[in-house]
Amino acid sequence: MTAADAMEMLLLSVLGPALRCDWRLTSAQVAGITTVVFAGMLLGAPVWGAVSDKRGRWSVSALCFILMAYFGLLCSFAPNYFWLASLRGVVGFNIGGAATSFTLLSEYLPQRHRAKVLILFNLFWGVGSTFEILLAYLVLPTLGWRYLVAFSSLPLILTLPSLWCLPESARFLLASGKADEAVKVIDQIARENGRPLMKGRPAGISETETRGHIWSLFHTSYRRTTLILFCLWFGIAFSYYGIVLVSSEMSQLHRQCDRGPALPPGSESVASNASLVKDNSCCRGLEAEDYKAMLISSFGEFLIIPFNLLTIDWLGRRWTLAINYLLMGVFFGLICLCVPSGVSAAFLLLARAHAGGIFKIDYIYTTEVSVPYRNSKHRPRYLLRHGSIRFHERPFVAQVVLPDVSLFAGFATFALVGIGCAGLSLMLPIETRGRAMPQSLDVDEIDQGGQQQQVLSYRPDPDGSSATLEIKIQGKIK
Repeated sequence: MTAADAMEMLLLSVLGPALRCDWRLTSAQVAGITTVVFAGMLLGAPVWGAVSDKRGRWSVSALCFILMAYFGLLCSFAPNYFWLASLRGVVGFNIGGAATSFTLLSEYLPQRHRAKVLILFNLFWGVGSTFEILLAYLVLPTLGWRYLVAFSSLPLILTLPSLWCLPESARFLLASGKADEAVKVIDQIARENGRPLMKGRPAGISETETRGHIWSLFHTSYRRTTLILFCLWFGIAFSYYGIVLVSSEMSQLHRQCDRGPALPPGSESVASNASLVKDNSCCRGLEAEDYKAMLISSFGEFLIIPFNLLTIDWLGRRWTLAINYLLMGVFFGLICLCVPSGVSAAFLLLARAHAGGIFKIDYIYTTEVSVPYRNSKHRPRYLLRHGSIRFHERPFVAQVVLPDVSLFAGFATFALVGIGCAGLSLMLPIETRGRAMPQSLDVDEIDQGGQQQQVLSYRPDPDGSSATLEIKIQGKIK
């Protein structure tokens, strides 16, 4: 499912250049198709997040994947720009809820192995993105973009039956007061793994226990973490999808370097010819060099995994985030240098590597630091992770500013965002390394060093230990 999700997202990097020629679109119109996908994610994330807290992780994941496959296939029949943009917006709306599957997985993983397993999970995203580029290389020049869009939705369609093999989150069932259903799920997992059934009955969450409200995220004790996370998600989504879209523009960067300095004033005829060349280049299809750059950058998804596996529990979440953000910003700044194409491809690879690693660590940190909410009136932690920050993804920087305005301004923007987020990562007040996923939240005020300081204290789970409930659920599925 993760690989199929990656294919839908990476499709954006190859669909734009193809449509620019086929439908004679401007750069702004091409960027508009990408924008509606992210606008759909902005709208879909809080909606699906609320539904997942009420109906469950599995049901939302299954429904979102089904709708993604259906509307993704319909995009291949779009008769015009309006219909294609509308259908891609619906796909984006459902992508906004598809990451509930990540929450489902994280709620089953034991604390000791959670970070490493979720980082390794990035392998499947890398496989999907690499396969999409290879598929585009084979299909786009011969059959056209409609076949590419249809073929890109097929892996998701073919994997839909596997959804019925996934169990609902036992943690969600317990938090919803459905202890009997949680026992059935846990026992089924134990039987499938040849482990003894759980003894006793897990303690659910009482009706009177405080579960928190969406506005608790902005309490003085939690406000700093919330606002910094908003900025960090802004930075990584802006940068990661910028890299994906920039990958198909690398050949233009090399051509601008080859043209040398700007023409002197008064060379009207030469300038006119240069303008004509620029207009024609805007309607060129993807070349072998473009596919090569995109494929090389996709390998960065695999390259970063060993580094993050080493640092996530050694240095902690905050320092791992800071290092990745900083190096991503540095390599973004180096891309705009006029260097041989192989060197710029290496810079793009390393920027993509660190950006891909940041995405998973942001997921991990936000999942570990957030408190699950109960009842339909509460907004889920999924809102913090997606809904409130997806608005910022600006494809116009990658698809308008870079090709039409200034390469330096575009890459400088990406570089500054990365470096700024590196500093913000170190300002996060909570380190979640070794911390159990909180079941509920208490806010206390203490005086430390003569100053009033707001801190968070996590209440123990109903049986008296902050990690006991998690261990009971997960001990049978290691």
